Amino acid sequence: MTYTKLLSATAGLLALATAFGAVPASAADLTTVRFVYDWPSADFELIPTLVGQQKGFYEAEGIKVDVIFPPDSQTTARLLAVGQAEIGFEATTDVVFGAAQGIPITSVGLYTKSNNWGLFGRPDEPLSLDNLKGKSIAIYTDSWTKAMMPFVLKAAKLTEDDVKLIIAQDSDTNLLLAGKIDIATNTENYLVPQVQETLKKDPTALVGKAAGAPDVPVWTYTASTDYLAAHGDVAKKWMRATIKATEWAAEHPEEAAEMFTKAYPEGGSLAYNVSGWKLTAALMKGDSGYMMQEDKNWLPIAQALKDTDQIKEVLPGSKYYTNELLK
Repeated sequence: MTYTKLLSATAGLLALATAFGAVPASAADLTTVRFVYDWPSADFELIPTLVGQQKGFYEAEGIKVDVIFPPDSQTTARLLAVGQAEIGFEATTDVVFGAAQGIPITSVGLYTKSNNWGLFGRPDEPLSLDNLKGKSIAIYTDSWTKAMMPFVLKAAKLTEDDVKLIIAQDSDTNLLLAGKIDIATNTENYLVPQVQETLKKDPTALVGKAAGAPDVPVWTYTASTDYLAAHGDVAKKWMRATIKATEWAAEHPEEAAEMFTKAYPEGGSLAYNVSGWKLTAALMKGDSGYMMQEDKNWLPIAQALKDTDQIKEVLPGSKYYTNELLK
């Protein structure tokens, strides 16, 4: 076979292989999906997206994912709604509040399936709903904290005037460890590894129902309804790749955390990221599998917010989520 014929035959085989998905498309052929995070900087909950990028799961589906970090924790839904990103990552409460306000976003897949948020104190310092009065409690300005704190105060039979609420501009764990607050409000997967790494002890904690909070999912993937209507095929490709990346990262937690630590060294130490990711991965699959959503995941969130007068009505589940990308 001549060199020219060999090149021609090779090109034909490559074209055929590409057509059947055996060879990844070139960068020029990839469809870009802009993924907007829930926080201005990276942390280990970004691991599935990073794994999808670095292990080729997205490329195999013909897409390229670009990560966008918002200016604050309240901007993700707005960026989706105005078309400045395609897929988002945010608290489930953002979706419920958004639906109440008519913002055209919906949950496309649950990131975690239960509530690991709560109150945390320094090791060996007693912590209970009965001793919160007069304590300084760090809070964030995100929708999740706004939604959960009324439950805590109600369970403790207190009002905001009975405690000192301190707005945390960055990590409230640092404020707790420095003795600048009495109690931190955070999730177990973020706060516990940092306290363990720093003090070699576990913090005292009231998590989920123990803090008076409903047992509902904390984080979810979202998209605008307009984007899904126009580009549902691309969104399904993103979903398939993200599930594969999540499964891989859950099965290889140390390697996944190492990948993240190298890509985002400002995101914490390797030990912190391994511990945090393991705690996170344990919450992701649930009884129904990765991403799958049911009314029981969403209606209790909405009902709890209605019961504390934070929204006026509970909408049908279809107003909060869709499983279309999983079909």
